[in-house]
Amino acid sequence: MFNKIGIFGKYVGDQCWDNIEALIQFLQSKSKTVFLDDTSCHNFPSQQYNIEIVPRKQLSKKIDLAIVVGGDGTFLDVVRSIVDDEVPILGINLGRLGFLTDISPADMLTKLEEILSGHYQEEQRNLLKVTIYEDDKIIFEERAFNDVVIHKTDSPRMIEFETFVDGRFLNSQRSDGMIISTPTGSTAYALSAGGPILDPDLDAISLVSINPHTMSTRPFVISGDSEVELRPHEECNGTAQIICDGQLTHTISSINRTFVTRNPKYIKMLHPIGHDHFELLRAKLRWGDKL
Repeated sequence: MFNKIGIFGKYVGDQCWDNIEALIQFLQSKSKTVFLDDTSCHNFPSQQYNIEIVPRKQLSKKIDLAIVVGGDGTFLDVVRSIVDDEVPILGINLGRLGFLTDISPADMLTKLEEILSGHYQEEQRNLLKVTIYEDDKIIFEERAFNDVVIHKTDSPRMIEFETFVDGRFLNSQRSDGMIISTPTGSTAYALSAGGPILDPDLDAISLVSINPHTMSTRPFVISGDSEVELRPHEECNGTAQIICDGQLTHTISSINRTFVTRNPKYIKMLHPIGHDHFELLRAKLRWGDKL
């Protein structure tokens, strides 16, 4: 089913070329065409394997499976770049937590053999799309797999902003910011800010305030079909940022209007047979550990 496969490495830090090399040898032994991502693998000695290194914007149009060798941060980075070309993705975990990259390097060839034979589980997860306007002009547009955050900059002052859902006024708040999260991102920044854990199958968006000035401000879950609008107050001028997945940042002021909606296309994640999200939560959050 998967014949043209793209390999993506870590987008920051040291690469683990041994794992990527083992993947290449395995895939070529299965007569698969392998491409490497130029953004993360441009230093890989590709000549000995006769592999093409392709710019990321072009790579997702050439492949029918993406394999990420890295941590969850790498996975987030790759998902944003391939989602609109509807390329399925799986992750080899070289990071610490591994909520998204759930295959260990020790098991990767065995699990990949099963997946290439058609034995796998798949799920579709939603992303967010954020659009920032200045007057009627779009000045920033991106996607986020975990969350879109409005956050104060280095100033110790709180920011003030209003939130609208589907054009209806929700609230006005003073806080350090707010996390607009997908169900996938509910176990990331939103969780540390006191937000709820959402099942990844839910079509929902959560709004979690960061250190709100009013104790009555609580996490709020809305439909995935909703449109969230953020309007900074005048006092917010030059002191707030919009951050996507903790990786992409754009500074906003009171003249900007920010809209967050569900991305039109979903990402298809592949897992080995037997993958259980509840088991993953128990392991990663250490539920049931004896103190």
